[in-house]
Amino acid sequence: MIETVLVVGATGNIGVAAVKAALRTKRHVLAVVRNQTSADKLFKHVGVREGITTVEADVRSETGLQEVVDKAKAGKLPAFQHVYSTVGTMDMTSPIQNLSTSAFREVMSIAVESNYFAYRATVPYLIDQAKEDSTWTLMTGAAGTSGWAGVTAVAQGALFSLANVACRENAKTNIRFNEVYLACRVDYDSVAEGKGVISSSKFADNYEQILSRPDIKGCRVSVLKPEDIEELKFEKKLA
Repeated sequence: MIETVLVVGATGNIGVAAVKAALRTKRHVLAVVRNQTSADKLFKHVGVREGITTVEADVRSETGLQEVVDKAKAGKLPAFQHVYSTVGTMDMTSPIQNLSTSAFREVMSIAVESNYFAYRATVPYLIDQAKEDSTWTLMTGAAGTSGWAGVTAVAQGALFSLANVACRENAKTNIRFNEVYLACRVDYDSVAEGKGVISSSKFADNYEQILSRPDIKGCRVSVLKPEDIEELKFEKKLA
């Protein structure tokens, strides 16, 4: 059986990396997109269509990801054994007391609630499947540690805590939950070289390794510099 990775936030620079990694490891991809325009954007940056199934869903909706799971259960979408969630946004407003309530809630809705909704919808599904060595990977960023980028940092801090809870709750399940903590800039292949940053194709190596390493469970995998992509630096999230 060919495994499938559900990628939430598939059209972003990190999402494209996750899609590339899945395909390189001979897995298929179920990519959540907003609309056909987003799907076309994904195909453009990945460079292929083969092996990728797209599904339109509102990841900010309480029911958006649950509807995707329900379709997979009903056989209307491919069953999946792995999840990579990388939904986020950036609001640089500083100091944060100048941020409106609506703008604060917007960032928290996109960056925190969307990833939580993905977790809530997919974890019971993966447990019910009982496939050994299923994985769930959450992308976080260094802004939550440095305090840089205002409310974006606040949202990242919440994701750190979400990862802690998820690691504890899945310690004895069939799911290898891990957090990828990124402190480097990643961009689409088409623009990365011009900016002197890490390309999505290069960053894909990180997820390839996580998928292949059953010993990495309940961990923070830190990418603090480009060399960390291939030489994984990881430690347990909880003592």
